[in-house]
Amino acid sequence: MKKIIIAITLVALFTSCKKFLDLPPADQISSGQYWTKASDLENYMLQFYSNFPNFNNGNGYTGLYGNDAYNGSDHQIINNTVATQLNGTRSTVQSGGSWSWETIRSLNIFFENYSKVNAPSGSVQQFIGEAYFFKAYFYFNLVRHYGDVPWYTHSMQMTSPDLYKARDPRTVVVDSILYCLDQAIANLNMRSSVSGGNNRLSKEAALIFKSRVALYEGTWQKYHANTVFGTKDADPNKYLQSAVDACTELMTPGKYTVGISNTGNPALDYTKLFNSNDLSTNKEVALWCKYDLSLQWTHPLQGELYTGEPAVITNQLVENFLKRDGTPYDYKTIGQSTKGLAFLTKITTECDIRLSTILQAPGMLLWSLGSTGYFVRPAMFQTGDGYQATGYQGRKGLDPSALNGSAAYNNSFITGCIVFRYAEALLNYAEAKAELGQNVDYTISLNLLRARAGMPNFSVSSDPNRSDYANFGYALTDELYEIRRERAVELACEGYRYDDWRRWRAHGLFLNQQPKGFPFLASDYPDYPSLATKIAVDADGFVLPYKALLIGTGYNFNVGRDYLDCIPTNEITLNPALTQNPGW
Repeated sequence: MKKIIIAITLVALFTSCKKFLDLPPADQISSGQYWTKASDLENYMLQFYSNFPNFNNGNGYTGLYGNDAYNGSDHQIINNTVATQLNGTRSTVQSGGSWSWETIRSLNIFFENYSKVNAPSGSVQQFIGEAYFFKAYFYFNLVRHYGDVPWYTHSMQMTSPDLYKARDPRTVVVDSILYCLDQAIANLNMRSSVSGGNNRLSKEAALIFKSRVALYEGTWQKYHANTVFGTKDADPNKYLQSAVDACTELMTPGKYTVGISNTGNPALDYTKLFNSNDLSTNKEVALWCKYDLSLQWTHPLQGELYTGEPAVITNQLVENFLKRDGTPYDYKTIGQSTKGLAFLTKITTECDIRLSTILQAPGMLLWSLGSTGYFVRPAMFQTGDGYQATGYQGRKGLDPSALNGSAAYNNSFITGCIVFRYAEALLNYAEAKAELGQNVDYTISLNLLRARAGMPNFSVSSDPNRSDYANFGYALTDELYEIRRERAVELACEGYRYDDWRRWRAHGLFLNQQPKGFPFLASDYPDYPSLATKIAVDADGFVLPYKALLIGTGYNFNVGRDYLDCIPTNEITLNPALTQNPGW
């Protein structure tokens, strides 16, 4: 049974967390009995940290690392379950979904009351900054799902007229989000001086998030322009420049304590970001979720990576990885002659070392606690959680030293979960600059990521096999293709892809397309002789895991509807001023 925990809180603040759990309801907390001291503000803000993505509140058994599969993407899928958003089979929503306003109201209560605290400004600024950050964070989540939403500045009762207002244009809301983030940046402490270090929000985390929001809106408005999802008279460049500015500020030499950890050991540097129990000294990590066994703050990640989570990797993700000399790798041609387990071994030894971090191959260490165990082959013959529909079993986050062969299923792992890291800002910077048509300084951005992985500097080339994994439905410059490729590689399986394809209006990835797996070889499974007749493959021998599940040649994405969610119909009944999203 999975537990929902307050996930991103210092062990030293556990007592404060318990104080938060004892707080009166939000309707009562506005009374004079509570807003009296700085610690009241601190305890109040702790409630919101549990909403960050982690290994307990995400999708599937691996939490954050399964989000792209469960939400719907071209890079990860779920065994035997087609994402309804990709296939145009979502149903109208009557209630629930992501249309939730409790957190927004709680934050507005904070803003209405925090000034009652009689304390020096220096002792409360951090918590004011956190409140601004969280308001931006929760509103951005609403915009991602619904586009236009009402912007509320005050808490309200059921009788408040503004509670029944119409939706504000998404650009108005995003402008307000960016204002909140500017206020957060002004008030938050730097990572080096915040109490709790990178277990608590900082200026660096807020700047990274600001670049994410601005890049999202800039590319959304650029690629959805003149469609039902674009906003009239929106200026994409305004948001793209805001993303550049946030990243440029974060890159200021000597000002901020974030950067790319690069010890010169590519085999460890990237991997250690994801399979370490303690990330407090990693300078790349601006915010992370700390787990603690003694407090029963744990997760099941390691056991699920050992057995095989239902969320699996597709060939569309794998083909983004370049050869170790920085040139494109011809996966299709190589897969025609080198199949099965030999193919997995070949690509993980010849391609970008980050591929061997996310993908299991024969001989890779699975556990080392007490004894040693090694990966043998993908479980193509099973059903249930351990079944690997594509043959590509995930590895990102695996820590063999935390596992033994007999305790793989327990729920007591404490691997840290990254919430914000500097690499995202470098990717956001490069993409926003290129979208603006400005020269990108790769020496301070993508080359740092390449160096950490032992790869040559970033370069722009034209991959003849690009349509196999990057058919967005329209053409881009070679530079933008390669920047998107680097993003896919660096952030693989971290939950970014779902947002990326939507903001890029990339339905070309799904229309008449279907996911693929590795090039299957029946002789790798002599103990399952009937497997050859059960595994569907394409003309080149690559697995087609959804061939029996999709009608026709691929997904049936609803271009005019499924970039945004359905506003629950009961909300429109309660508030007739609300309008429904296109296609619903």
